Amino acid sequence: MPPLDWPAWLCSFASTPAAAFTSAARRSPIRKARCAASAVRAARRRPPGAIPQAAVRRRDLLAAAFALVTRPVTAQPIDPLLDAAAWRIVNDGVMGGVSTARVEARGEALRFSGEVRLEFNGGFASMRRPYAPAPGQDATGLAVTARGDGNRYRLRVYTRDAKSGGENAFAYSAALDTRASEVTRAELRWPQFAASFRGRPVAAPPLRFADIVAIGVMITKADHRDGRGPFALELLRLEPLP
Repeated sequence: MPPLDWPAWLCSFASTPAAAFTSAARRSPIRKARCAASAVRAARRRPPGAIPQAAVRRRDLLAAAFALVTRPVTAQPIDPLLDAAAWRIVNDGVMGGVSTARVEARGEALRFSGEVRLEFNGGFASMRRPYAPAPGQDATGLAVTARGDGNRYRLRVYTRDAKSGGENAFAYSAALDTRASEVTRAELRWPQFAASFRGRPVAAPPLRFADIVAIGVMITKADHRDGRGPFALELLRLEPLP
């Protein structure tokens, strides 16, 4: 089928019945000119200000069609935990590094992307969000469905101190391996999470779901397949494991 000739189509839309739309779009230049002239003559015969009812209906239909085509649509992730507005970036800038990262909605996914850089003793990028288990809810771990880039990431869990009620300085993390351009699902149980503080292992009590106050994702120079460079991870689902 040849590409639609918009001038001819609009002309036919304004002055001919609906059944003639398809043929009008394929008219020769001469037929197009005749069509336009016919529309002008018809307009002159109408009383001033009068608009044929059929033309009004076609005009309204055309306006609705253009509004539908041009209206911006922003898809949001299905999983409420993947609301981009709830996540914030925490990179090695806190210690002088210059790694970059951003978090954004990408269709039904939450995209975490950027670049791990090593200048000024840097070498990591991360994102995190608050998380509060429902009262009485329990879980044995977290399941992550993601589209990766071949890098290893760390799913991080931040907990509440039982005595002070504040957030612990250390965090628990588990390895999240990905394959380039493939969707994978990882089930990470609590025994797979190890506690660390600024990259160093620390002694910590067993991880309990009820103590979680935030979750996050991190990539480090040690986990990046090239030791540095760009990365991109799309989270499709993040859910507690029964």
